[in-house]
Amino acid sequence: MLAEDKRVRRMIEVSRLYYEENCSQREIADRLRISRPLVSIILNEARDCGIVTITIKEMSVTAEQISNKLRKSYGIDTVIIVSDDANDDLTNRQIAETAFNYCFGRANEGKRIGVGWGSIVGGMADYAETLEDASDIRGAIFPLTGGINSVTRGYHTNEIIRIFSLKTGRQPYFLYMPALNETSVELALLKQTEPFSEIEDEWEYMEQAVVSISNFPAYPDLGVRSIYGNALNENKAVGRILAHYFDVYGKIISPVMESTLQATVKQLRQTDVIAICSNQVKPQCVLGALRTGLIDKLVIPRGLAEKVSNIIR
Repeated sequence: MLAEDKRVRRMIEVSRLYYEENCSQREIADRLRISRPLVSIILNEARDCGIVTITIKEMSVTAEQISNKLRKSYGIDTVIIVSDDANDDLTNRQIAETAFNYCFGRANEGKRIGVGWGSIVGGMADYAETLEDASDIRGAIFPLTGGINSVTRGYHTNEIIRIFSLKTGRQPYFLYMPALNETSVELALLKQTEPFSEIEDEWEYMEQAVVSISNFPAYPDLGVRSIYGNALNENKAVGRILAHYFDVYGKIISPVMESTLQATVKQLRQTDVIAICSNQVKPQCVLGALRTGLIDKLVIPRGLAEKVSNIIR
């Protein structure tokens, strides 16, 4: 039988190893040369004696505080914080589901909505496919960029629009043109066509834009070398919205050659922009995106939101 002072010291030692150094009960047992069940008993005794106290904070309160800080710092209308799951894939599924239901829910019924690209947008399409087809037409939906060849579904813009149209009942408008062009002359020629004129009208009068926030660099690189030269590295780009790149201060970086078919920054500024972050987006990228002044509403995982709020100045 251990003396009382030694018993207390052992409870403190085991508790520190478990709670502060994140050792498993098996690792503690091996280190102290005791059984694993005894480690569990000691931890329970430490809680009973008050050596260890566990405080459970209400998640919604903390999330609300983070949301309020982000909204007040950057004048965002709404911040939707999604709980983190066991891993990135599961968290991203929750983000995609939450984002789809928010973007195409009852409050946005009948609106004309432009949709961007990105892996999380592809995740929204994956979720949408689990839903029943809509029975009536309300509003319109269209891509904010041309398409590219990519193994990532989220960059197949017309396919995304087709799925969202079926599941939300919106009238689809497609853009059968490449997003990335070899020269600015090619882009200018595309912009002179009737199909582009129709989609540009949608960009001018859209009521909402759904976009993802993406890191720089990231896959795909969207032809950055030919379009930007060394400008992105020289100006320390941290991310992009569509193919508009920005630095951590929110400054949009101008390309050397304007050859990307996409909604302009001006068009995004004059509509209601919902930005969605996957769990892989870096905090500095989110900060830069918020500082562009483009974003009105944000869907973001809790862990990332907390990191961003902690470094806001």
